[in-house]
Amino acid sequence: MKHWFFIIFFSILSFMFAFWVPIQPSTPWKSIGGCGAGGSGGGASDGIQWIGQGVSGGRINSEIFVKKSVGQNFSSFSFSPHFSMRPLWHTEIGISIPFSSYQGEVQYRSNQVPVDKSTGGLGDLSLDFSRIVGTTGDASISLSLTLPTGQYDIKRGSDASLEFLPGSFQKGSGLYSLSLGFDYTKDTDMGMWLYNISYSHPFAMRLWSGENEFNKTYFKNIETDNDKRFHYRFKHYGENDLGAYTPPAINTSLAYGYRGQRGFVHSFGLHFSAPLGVAWISSEKTDSYDPRPDPDHQTWSASLVYGLEFSRSDYPLYFAVSLPLHSKTGESNPDNEYDPSPMKVWRAPDFEDFLQQWTLGFGIKASFF
Repeated sequence: MKHWFFIIFFSILSFMFAFWVPIQPSTPWKSIGGCGAGGSGGGASDGIQWIGQGVSGGRINSEIFVKKSVGQNFSSFSFSPHFSMRPLWHTEIGISIPFSSYQGEVQYRSNQVPVDKSTGGLGDLSLDFSRIVGTTGDASISLSLTLPTGQYDIKRGSDASLEFLPGSFQKGSGLYSLSLGFDYTKDTDMGMWLYNISYSHPFAMRLWSGENEFNKTYFKNIETDNDKRFHYRFKHYGENDLGAYTPPAINTSLAYGYRGQRGFVHSFGLHFSAPLGVAWISSEKTDSYDPRPDPDHQTWSASLVYGLEFSRSDYPLYFAVSLPLHSKTGESNPDNEYDPSPMKVWRAPDFEDFLQQWTLGFGIKASFF
């Protein structure tokens, strides 16, 4: 019964806080632990992962996370409950239900004045599956599918001049995404090493309608006949119906969890992510289909993470802080803004932005039924 009390209390507190503090769209996040601790598929750009002893004993496991992020021109908060169950001892299935909000400056073009915008609500749901492989139980494979349940055409402005908010302000991506991951845990006398590598591949589907969902609204005055961007049932690449493109990505992480202090697990981790292509953004104009390479595209990003689990047997608590480090953004071709080649060059770390951003995470885990 006390499990339910803490879960309900934590959920209510998180929702109340979400109305006061702006938050950012979240991706499925992953929890990891020692042998038998289990976890959920997916990954997070901030690199925060639950590392600890875990909890078991019920048919359903719950992990509830809230995160607060701050940057030089934005502030964000997210609430991400994850529920999972084990139909077999070596197999786990789960669902992530992200709620998110974001507030920050928006500047579509460098010659425009930045203005403050905010959004919030339900994001893209994610279903995940993981299975322990091998006889020792120290390795597992995971598969997750993200569904386009979050709105991705949020607009702001007057009725006569509405504009789409940038993708980072949208609650969803408008895409499906399939992720395949491999985890390996190596126990030591005082702790454990954890390794992860995953590949994510966005794609688009309109199996029933066979056409872009905005053909009769935003693009009703555009000639779309015989154009596969406006009439399709399946796209094997990550271009949504507004024209924004999300490339596939490789993610990897290395972490160490120290269990030498009774009742606590300290963890130190490094997360690295690299897109396999240049991201494109859609036009901010609601009556225009005009995608172009993302001027803020980063060829790689990384995060340094510290976590602390309070290893309570019934409802462990977890605190974490993440510091991001990413590449400098490339400069657009001044003669052709549709040329993605300048964005493909791998660049040095953007140390000017390092230590100017951070993410704090707080989570609770329980098992019930």
